Amino acid sequence: MFVPIQQSVSPTRAAAARAVPTPESVIGWKPCTDYKMATYEQIADYYRKLDRASDRMRLFDIGKSSEGRDLLLAVISSEQNLKPANLERYKDIARRLALAKDLTPGEAQRLAEQGKTIAWVDFGIHATETAPTQEAPDFAYQLVSGETKELREIRENVITLVVPNLNPDGGTQVTEWYREHKEKPWELRLPELYQKYAGHDNNRDWYMFNLPESRAIADQLYREWFPQIVHNQHQSGPYPSRIFVPPFEDPVNPNIPPEVTRGVNLVGDAMTRRLTSEGKPGAVSRISFDMWWNGGMRSAPYYHNMIGILTETSHNSPTPAFNDPAKFPATFENGESTKIPSVSYPDPYQGGWWHMSQSCEYVSSTSLAMLDLANEKRTEWLEGIYRMGRAAIGAGADETYVIPADQADVPTAVKLVNTLRRGGVEIEQATAAFEAGGRTYPAGSFLVRGAQAFRPYLADLLNPQVYPERRACPTCPLDEPYDITGYTLSLQMGVDVDKFGERVAAPTKAVSWAQPPAGTVSAGPAAAYALDSRVNDTFTAVAKVLAAGDQVRRTTGTVTTDQGSWPAGTFLVTATPESRSRLEQLASKLGLRVGTVTEIPATAKPVSAPRVGLYQAWGSGFYDEGWTRYIFDTFEIPYARLQDAAIRAGNLREKYDVIVLPDATYRSMRDGNAAGSMPAEYTGGMSPQGVANLEAFVKAGGTLVAMDSATQLPIQAFGLPVKDVTAGVSEEKLYIPGSLLRVNVDNTTPLGYGMPERSFAFFSQSPAFELQGDGAATTARYPSQDLLASGWILGEEILANTTAVADVAYGDGQVALLGFRTQHRAQAHGTYKLLFNALYLGSAG
Repeated sequence: MFVPIQQSVSPTRAAAARAVPTPESVIGWKPCTDYKMATYEQIADYYRKLDRASDRMRLFDIGKSSEGRDLLLAVISSEQNLKPANLERYKDIARRLALAKDLTPGEAQRLAEQGKTIAWVDFGIHATETAPTQEAPDFAYQLVSGETKELREIRENVITLVVPNLNPDGGTQVTEWYREHKEKPWELRLPELYQKYAGHDNNRDWYMFNLPESRAIADQLYREWFPQIVHNQHQSGPYPSRIFVPPFEDPVNPNIPPEVTRGVNLVGDAMTRRLTSEGKPGAVSRISFDMWWNGGMRSAPYYHNMIGILTETSHNSPTPAFNDPAKFPATFENGESTKIPSVSYPDPYQGGWWHMSQSCEYVSSTSLAMLDLANEKRTEWLEGIYRMGRAAIGAGADETYVIPADQADVPTAVKLVNTLRRGGVEIEQATAAFEAGGRTYPAGSFLVRGAQAFRPYLADLLNPQVYPERRACPTCPLDEPYDITGYTLSLQMGVDVDKFGERVAAPTKAVSWAQPPAGTVSAGPAAAYALDSRVNDTFTAVAKVLAAGDQVRRTTGTVTTDQGSWPAGTFLVTATPESRSRLEQLASKLGLRVGTVTEIPATAKPVSAPRVGLYQAWGSGFYDEGWTRYIFDTFEIPYARLQDAAIRAGNLREKYDVIVLPDATYRSMRDGNAAGSMPAEYTGGMSPQGVANLEAFVKAGGTLVAMDSATQLPIQAFGLPVKDVTAGVSEEKLYIPGSLLRVNVDNTTPLGYGMPERSFAFFSQSPAFELQGDGAATTARYPSQDLLASGWILGEEILANTTAVADVAYGDGQVALLGFRTQHRAQAHGTYKLLFNALYLGSAG
């Protein structure tokens, strides 16, 4: 829930317009001035002062950023519309139409006539794309103070929601870096992530909602406001265009309602028409960006029956630049000319000097074009979101998904439920046992009905994707997807979900926010308390009891507990009054079921707390390192960040038991940023000496965990008896651009403990292995056929029956080769255990 900020109300429209401060009067210069950038704090200060000065704007605190900054939402409309009772009425109309329940078409039409279009405009999600967020103060000023006929009508008929910066932390970080380094080659190239965990990948979190910024925005989109149009602004337009504007490139995901696609095209065309009428050339469409993947700030709304708009303005720096037309590429990536007019590029940019103020004008023009169309077709947008919601309810009338309460990792199943709830999906929980499909499901199981307005979102996340084969010619390579092709959430999270083509009858209650099952610690005599390694949250508990000094062992085979037979890898905590008290608290917090054993098997191995170093490169592996940090922090697994200088210094075994290499190429880790491309302290990589130090670390008994492309380093530098079968294979023969593949796991091995025998690997142009000597053991293997579970695959025969995950002995230590992204964007909960187990390889013997 958002909290309104105190504001004063001006007495009349004229007085309000006179009292409104200009951005330059607060910030100190006109927004988008050459060589000038405002921090988030300066922009937020302006928004607060504008709010206090005008009754055409209400400003709300909607949450905190990852580093604790306030996230702001400005609501701009007419004075009358923003009166509290009226605003709540318009919000209620938007919610009722979007959810489309208990409304006849006639009632919906009357509500649409009474309502206002709710249109969303956001800035600054990618902090190095600076023009939109620098334009945010002037954009709000124009909406609030402008007295043109167009702006008066927009205020009368549209409620505009403005987020001045979706990534406040990055906004300030990038501004401070630019001020220190402007006019250097690296003036907007930061050495670290500009969002605490995700950096640029913060626009890949919009169905998972790992980040506090994503969660706060999702609450506004899918619980509070239900906007009909969402405009998400970026700055990576294909050169030499000046802006990318919809329509998008194919393919279109079949779960997206056709009316959404038509609406996107309509808004995009309105934007380009306005740009041309204002003499702003260089708008390109139908290139690069498609409508397939669910998970971006502009794409996730599609599956909620909202019109999602992406614009990509060019030139993201306050430093002016000259664009020499003689140096323009002849064509864009789609083959269209950069100089000759075409359907997708009818008004080519001719080159010359470019200033950020011009980029800001494009940002403003396209946003105003969207708002003008929101005003012009007000009732059509409102009726449309209702129409799509009703169609979705009808299409899902005979459809139910059941998430069983008796699966191996129930706390992770609860996390899936809450992830769907965050996206506005309606969910029920059974209050008693029920039957479906010949199976009895226990009380506590979750039911998700297909008959709901956001069924497109639900269907897209809980069913496999089938990416279409698109080629420019029969022998041409596959058209590259914008992001990934397969992302089925239940498969990624390793959660059992059963789908039925009927409305399952069961006694249920509505779920607002799901809670993990009540944690328990078995009573009675015990030599040790048992923690189930099939449950991800067990690893949080293990880290805690180890830190407290409890004795922990791990079984090498099945073990009999008071709750039945548990698999190899079960953790056993020596029973003491103190350990029981700690486990009772952890079980309650995490929803764990802690068992007991009356005798500790002689073969159980002692476990100690591993000293973990997580490699942080300057210039490579940014996002994977960030997401790995996120997972370690979330599961409260202690670690230290390990940078190039420390690896070059050596003596690693004295400080670490485990070193984790996130996804990055061998060359990028070894060589790092080239001299002169960044300040000297951020260049040079770990160096060949650092690679030798890593090898010495493993030989001396350390564990090296290499993920995805980072497996190149130990395979090539250490001479491991392992061959990467994908090395040197062209994309014409092997192309898997982000898909879910089936994988078979040997869960009797220490690296595979707690895993199911059948799992799903997130594979994105990843390696696969052939083991060629002693000391190398397979933990996970791709099957001999039928590898694809969701997305796209070319070259299945190359991966068939190869090793996906291996444990390789080397000297006195070992190397864990995790060939796919076991922790992909903090979404792949189903394979987290492969990473967690790797941390304990050495300490478990």
